Amino acid sequence: MKCVKSALTVALVLGCCLVVSSSVSAHSLWLNVTDYSPEIFTHPKYAPTPRAKTVVYFGWGHHYPVADFLGDKYLGECFVVQPDGSKDKLTPGNSGFRATELTMKSEGARIVAAALNPGFYGEVEGKKDFFKLHYEQYAKAVISVGKVPDDAFSKPVGHKFEIVPLTNPDDLQLGDWFKFKVLLDGKPAERADITACSLFSFTNESFVGHTDNKGEAKIRVLQHYGPWIVMAQMKQSPAGELKKKCQELSYTATITFAVP
Repeated sequence: MKCVKSALTVALVLGCCLVVSSSVSAHSLWLNVTDYSPEIFTHPKYAPTPRAKTVVYFGWGHHYPVADFLGDKYLGECFVVQPDGSKDKLTPGNSGFRATELTMKSEGARIVAAALNPGFYGEVEGKKDFFKLHYEQYAKAVISVGKVPDDAFSKPVGHKFEIVPLTNPDDLQLGDWFKFKVLLDGKPAERADITACSLFSFTNESFVGHTDNKGEAKIRVLQHYGPWIVMAQMKQSPAGELKKKCQELSYTATITFAVP
């Protein structure tokens, strides 16, 4: 990977547009959406009640947008944040990629959120019940039905490790900067590793960098409209009881959105 000129700006590099994992064989979690800006539809026969529809499905592995199937034992809490800030539980589908249809009866911003069940990875040879790392992973996707406020996605959903947009993706045009912050326990996550890429990148360009001392970073939307993914990763030394169980703590967060 090439060095980054500034911690605030995420630099462009060439290489496979992969989702980078915490370790060589560990998988990563993200959310895909078939339509990030569904429109309200009505029809006297097929949709007498106005509604908008889209489908959310899970990405799991190393290759964006899909790579592997996510088993029940890994998946933790899933919910949808409604325009009024309330949270509705989301029950993922049973298909290979856990495809789940969302029906929305009003305009407004929705945030789909999911988490893995925390766990340990990589047993350390010669040490019983002691692992290389303890991992936590979180994923979000932002959806707009109609015109939404500029700050529609700027409120955290409550994940321990989370990417929070400072720019509304609906307002982006090619050449604009998508700004965001990364939080750990609600506080700025300094020097978190950042990876980002477009779904429609045919030349495999990706972006890498770090957050600054405010936990903020930005990527420039170049050449590609449509879906994008941003991933943040951070590692810490364990404390308390976890110090007896692992060598390292690993946090991963992803967010997907679409440039109109």
